[in-house]
Amino acid sequence: MRGAAHLADRVLGALRGSGGVGLAEFLDSCADPTSGLGAVRLVGGDVFLPHVVLDRPLSSQDAEVVAASFEVFPPVVAPATHEQRVMAWCDWSTTRELARLSGDAPVATPEDPVAVLGPVREWARWSIAVAQLSSLAYPGAAGPVVEAVRAQPVALCRGAVRTVLRRDFGTASRLARWVAFLHAAGIPLPLDPALLVGHIGLRVGAEPRRLLDLAVARHLVEVA
Repeated sequence: MRGAAHLADRVLGALRGSGGVGLAEFLDSCADPTSGLGAVRLVGGDVFLPHVVLDRPLSSQDAEVVAASFEVFPPVVAPATHEQRVMAWCDWSTTRELARLSGDAPVATPEDPVAVLGPVREWARWSIAVAQLSSLAYPGAAGPVVEAVRAQPVALCRGAVRTVLRRDFGTASRLARWVAFLHAAGIPLPLDPALLVGHIGLRVGAEPRRLLDLAVARHLVEVA
């Protein structure tokens, strides 16, 4: 987990203009390369954010690091539990972006997103599942989960408000990323995403992965 936080901090720094993430350099700095590859798997598709948001090219060395992380920690096959379904979709998003950035063939999608999100009528539980998939919300993102969330802006905003009222600002930062994504797509929302992001930003703390969610959310609000 410490390695994942350190890597997320490197991604955040790259988004703020400190240079590239340098996955190969990050891996070389790890005392245990296996744990470093595990960190790459945990951060997932967010390692590509500087390339997606700032349109920077992905080096072949960094692409090889991501590919190696899947060799050491293979993707989930035939997910049976909720946690495995979340990981399967996160893996799909990572491999999809890797294929797009490196020019490889696209990858097949996992099962129906309803299996991981659940019924929208149970919007509180549904929104928690959406939050767990926050790495799928980034500029230009597409796919079955994205379409499922885009179709339910009211449920999403209810979930975001609920987490703020419960002072669960970690989950709120993830949902704010989705709210900003829908806002950038021109979807009418029952709340102001800029106010939501600003409110959470004052309370979320210093955990790099949650700050990364808010950085993406701010970018999406600004470009809308």
